[in-house]
Parts: sequence; C-alpha cells; structure tokens
Amino acid sequence: MKKYQFDQKPNTVFSENAIKMIEKIKGSDYSVLVGRNNCGKSFLLKTITQSLGKQASYIGPARYNNFNTLGHYTPNRNKKDDRFRHFLQQWQRENQNFDNSPINLQQAIAQLNDNQRIQLFQIIEDLLGSKLNIEYIVPENTMSQKYVSCDGHNISYTSSGLRLITTLVTCLIDDDYDTYLIDEPELGISPEAQGILADFLFNRDTRKKYFPHIKRLILATHSTIFLDRLNLANNYSLIKEGDIIDIKQTQTISDFNNIHFFLLGNRLEALYLPSSIILTEGKCDQHFISKVLETKYPDLQFSVINANSDSRIKEIVNIAGSLFKDLQKSPYRTRIIAVLDKVHDTSVEQTLIKAGIPKENIIIWNENGIEYVYPESIINVIYGSGNTIEIKEDLVSKNGIDYKKWELCQNVVSKINSDTKFSQEMKSKFFDTIERIANMK
Repeated sequence: MKKYQFDQKPNTVFSENAIKMIEKIKGSDYSVLVGRNNCGKSFLLKTITQSLGKQASYIGPARYNNFNTLGHYTPNRNKKDDRFRHFLQQWQRENQNFDNSPINLQQAIAQLNDNQRIQLFQIIEDLLGSKLNIEYIVPENTMSQKYVSCDGHNISYTSSGLRLITTLVTCLIDDDYDTYLIDEPELGISPEAQGILADFLFNRDTRKKYFPHIKRLILATHSTIFLDRLNLANNYSLIKEGDIIDIKQTQTISDFNNIHFFLLGNRLEALYLPSSIILTEGKCDQHFISKVLETKYPDLQFSVINANSDSRIKEIVNIAGSLFKDLQKSPYRTRIIAVLDKVHDTSVEQTLIKAGIPKENIIIWNENGIEYVYPESIINVIYGSGNTIEIKEDLVSKNGIDYKKWELCQNVVSKINSDTKFSQEMKSKFFDTIERIANMK
C-alpha cells in the first residue's frame, strides 16, 4: 500500500468497470450506493456532482444546523454558479476532505417562494404529522422578525431528526437542480422516520407530484431502508483496494440479500422474526391493530407492517418470498396475515395465495375502512350513541361530529384497554386467526 505524506491527497481512481457503472448510475432516476466505511461512496458522489455540473446538488452528511429566526432573502442571480464554484473549491482542496453541505436551513427556507414553502410544510405534515407555520416574533406586528413554528413552538426546539428531514425536503423542493446526491440520508433520523422518508422518495407518483424537476436521485447509505427493492439493479456495492474503487451492480436476488445482510452487520440476530407478520393497508389500520394486539396478547410478539396501499402489499410479499427463498415451502408462510378493506385490487388476493399464504390468512372487512370495526363503546363515547359513522374521503362523521381518520384513530387507540369489548366481526375474523396461528406447533 502506498504511503502518503501527511498533507498529500490520495490518488484515488476508479477501475475501468467502475467507470462503466458510473455512466449507468448517471442514467438512472434512482441509485443507491452501499459499502464499508472508506470504500469511496462519498468520493463517488462528489465525482458525479463535478461531472454533472451546476445542475447537480450535493448534500453532504454534515448538514445539522439550528436557528431561531428567519433572515431576509436577497435574490442572487448567480446562486447556482456561486454554489458550484464553492463546491469545486472545497472538492479540489489538497489538505483535507470535506463533508459539509452548502445548505443552511434558515436560508434555504427563506429562499423558497411562497408556494414552495406551503408545499414544504404540507410534506412535513404528511411525513411526520408535524405542523409548520411562519409566525411573527411580535404577534400582530408585521415589521417584526419571523420564525418557523412547529406544533406551536420554535422549530429550534424540535428534534434534530425533524430538522434533518426538513433540510432534505427543503433541498429537494429547490427546482434549480435536476439531480440530488445525498450522503447518508439516514443520519440522525429514527428507523421509523427513515422508512417514511424512503417510501416518500421511492414513490414515483409522489416524486412526480412534488419534485417533477428531479431527474436523478443518488444516495449513499448504510441503511437497508433506502435500498431499491423495486429495481434491484439500482443498488450498487463499492469496494476499494488501495487507491482503486470498483463498483458492482446488483443483478440477482442473491446479490441483493448479500447487500441486505451486510447492512444488518452480517449478523443473523438482526433478522429476528416475530410470532406473526400482519400486513395492513394504511397507518390507521397499523396503529389500531398494533394497540389491539398489545392489549389482548401481551405475551406474543407481532410485526404489524403498514404497506400504505393494497398494491404495495404484493410488493412486500414478493420481498418476503426472496428473503425465505421459497415462501410456499416455508413454515413462515402460515404466519403472515393480510388485512384488506372491502374494496381492494382483486389481484392482491391472487398474489398472496400464489406466494403460498393460506386463504384463511387473508382478512377482508365487511365494510370499506378500519373505522367500521372500531369498538362500538368507544365510538359512542367519542360521537355519542345512535346512528352509524359515515366516511367521506378523509372525514369520519356521526351525529354532526367530524374527525379526520388519523385523528379519530389516535382517539380510539388511547381509549382501548383490557376491558374493551370488540365487534363480532373482529372476533371471528381477526382474533380467531391470531389464536389459530398462535396455537400452531
């Protein structure tokens, strides 16, 4: 191994194969880079940023910042040129590497136009359930400075995770760029929030709605959550020997499982499997069912997965199939339960059965919505007795009282205890299935 002087920059280069892989990465709309520390992931992101020019936005791992008030925004017509010039100056420095991002959340929020800022706040509410607003320091005085309020208090008092996600989303909304290269998007963010963010970025419809300007999204990560499970070839492993970086494109399920296992620390304990896996269509279903299971079966372990839609349940089952090699022959297939609304894509059932999941493990509610199986006693406490609930889009109404679905779900879950009585449908369809599986030898 070549030895360098203390202030000498390593002569890091790419193999011939890696150069071909870089062109594939630049041609894809979503790419994920994985590998050991010091394998060249950050180096690759910066190299691609330099080659793509000022249309590319590199977001480094050192992006944590805090602020109390918003500053005034003065337009800079040379913003992109200045930022790219600054990036090149840092990238070409001889004495050290750099990890910081040219992103200041305070400045970035101020630079958004009003529509983009509204969009940012809506995305954060959809992703994390936190409500952001622009407020005046001195109420009813528009000459006072402004600040960002989060759920009623200054954003500076929120978690670092919320601010890190807000920073990422603020960057992505900036339509000055068509390519974003994010180094370790998982930093400072809980696994649950990582999953929400990853689903948001993976969803092509969401990207088209909120970020139509983005042609490429390239991530370097140590988290399994950001792997592309829809297109395995979008995942790349980096290996560095000496000063030479090579890149391997994922081709097979075996390749993907190897990456997944590596990111889990090459430890089988990380693949701990619960007594049963329950697949649900939405976060209300997941939240309600999780609470019910926790209350009624405290000695059993369950994994309740929010698939976000019935179509994605198919995707999750296919992933499970790859994990268990042959799900049809796996004893675990009988421990997977899918919970569907009355109205659903009929191909979902076919996919589940074809994968080997028993038909009796597919639960379909009589009505279209988890709200119809909430305990009647709790619904009467919330709405008053008499009449039945009516659902129109996101609104659940009864006796002239309206709640949004998520708001109602949280209210219901908070009132569930060991004495709660559940509907006959819940007992015959859900509890009987859980108990049948729990009694399997």
